[in-house]
Amino acid sequence: MGGHVLGSAVGDGNSVVYIGQQIVTQVLREDRSALHPDVLRAMSRDNVAGTIGGDELREAVMTWHPDHVVPAAVSFDQLVAWQRELAAENRPDDASGRMACAVAGVMECAVTAEFLADVFADVLTSDRLTTVARLAGLPADVLGVDPLRGLLECAAFEAQPLAAPPGAVLARVVAAFVSLSEIDRTDSRLKDWSAARGLVVQLNDAIDEFTRPAPGLRLVISLADVRRDSQGDAEYWLVRGGTVVRTGDPISVGHEQAGVIQAIKCALKWARGHLMPDETLVHVDVAAPVSLLVDLMSKTWALEDQPVGMFRLGARHSLLMRWSGRLGPDPSVPDATDIAEINDAARKALQKMPRDAEPVKWLDHDDFYAQSEENLRRRLAAGRMGAAIGFNETATLDRVLTILLPYAPIVVWPRPGATGLDDAFRARVRAYWHRQPQDFADAFRRNEAGHSCDECLCDLHSISHDEPWLDFCWLISRRTVAAPKETQ
Repeated sequence: MGGHVLGSAVGDGNSVVYIGQQIVTQVLREDRSALHPDVLRAMSRDNVAGTIGGDELREAVMTWHPDHVVPAAVSFDQLVAWQRELAAENRPDDASGRMACAVAGVMECAVTAEFLADVFADVLTSDRLTTVARLAGLPADVLGVDPLRGLLECAAFEAQPLAAPPGAVLARVVAAFVSLSEIDRTDSRLKDWSAARGLVVQLNDAIDEFTRPAPGLRLVISLADVRRDSQGDAEYWLVRGGTVVRTGDPISVGHEQAGVIQAIKCALKWARGHLMPDETLVHVDVAAPVSLLVDLMSKTWALEDQPVGMFRLGARHSLLMRWSGRLGPDPSVPDATDIAEINDAARKALQKMPRDAEPVKWLDHDDFYAQSEENLRRRLAAGRMGAAIGFNETATLDRVLTILLPYAPIVVWPRPGATGLDDAFRARVRAYWHRQPQDFADAFRRNEAGHSCDECLCDLHSISHDEPWLDFCWLISRRTVAAPKETQ
């Protein structure tokens, strides 16, 4: 089980309350007129258990009462009967606790399915359900023949982190529906649903996350032309809502720390000169070839820690690192010359990512040994590695990035000095993956400002290319950007 409920059930059969202040449902012994309409509709269904819920019930029954049989079609009344039997036995053992959790989880999914079908009827399409799964961080292949029930049961039984409040992933599912509909977040039905389950904060947080506007203004700095042992031009643009609104004059810069930092300072000063009176510049993207990325993200250069005036870059700006090889060929990676091909493959991988059970494929140091590297390259070329790949910082960074970046739109690894790549680190990344890439970039700035921050987000280095960035690369690679050019 994924941890839908923490603890065992208690109650007298009229209601069942779970540890964590979650009332799953209330079923009166005789008078059903007081029940919520969602519960009444669920009780009228011949079968309320989907594939995942049915499997949970069968596994739980095997340890609770092996002589009991789970019917092929599980009615809501059958769930109520098991619930009352559990309450009558009052056995505080693991088998009873698991059965109580399975029954409660299927009940909750059945009732929430009726709630969603009533409130969001216009949103219940296959495409929208796939989008809901992506937003909530669930694999799209759980939708199956009964897509809504499959989605909810995955959220309740398989995706719910043990450390999160019971029902937290269900709240993300409901919030995703809100973001795709015309329903106002203050709708009394949403308030009633979340309040009855103690999920008001979780629902509101998820709605904020899904409806938060994309960063309105970005400064994009390309160091693609900067080569080792030679001068190159830094290019930069102000981008608002996917549209380039200003293009700066190139700045000549060499492959050395002082020159790169000076170019970034000049670009920042230029960008601030074009802000509207009430506008701020927070988001900065820096694209560079592998040979320069290795230095920019090293402990020695530590770009975010570099002063760019009175403040360090990472103290007042959210920095996203990009590979310039998606804007144009990178001499550091001589095999990746067809930009359209690698960006098309990246877009397909990003669109498939929500269907992957694990968002990040983690590689060990051994994968980069000479005898293993050829096998790794074959897996990458076959498209079997997914959109996001992670590795340990002990690997040789320039070699690893040269191998991975043409194939993986997202590459992550622990920052120097951060916690090693252990199971706990991977679990934290998995739990917060839905918040990349922007929240991963914001985390460093918030941490520098003294605000509490998720540890794993601050501990992670990332080179990330989302679909809006691929759109920008498409424009730049064809030089179709038409924006006023400014002199410094």
